[in-house]
Amino acid sequence: MDLASRIARQFNDSAEAKRSAAELMTTGIADAVTLMTECLLNNGKIMACGNGGSAADAQHFAAELVNRFEMERPPLAA
Repeated sequence: MDLASRIARQFNDSAEAKRSAAELMTTGIADAVTLMTECLLNNGKIMACGNGGSAADAQHFAAELVNRFEMERPPLAA
């Protein structure tokens, strides 16, 4: 298999993984969004934690809630 074919296959495999994830995860993600929204609207706080790389993901997620990106809004509790 030549290099261009390998690259194209990687793109196709990635797209298929995203399609499969969308089918399997859409409802669960929507449910999580609803729970987090209800929590914040009731003066709750969203807590995130992790170990190693997951800690970096948790820190990034909390920063997205606290800081503003592309639109001015009040910070969210995290």
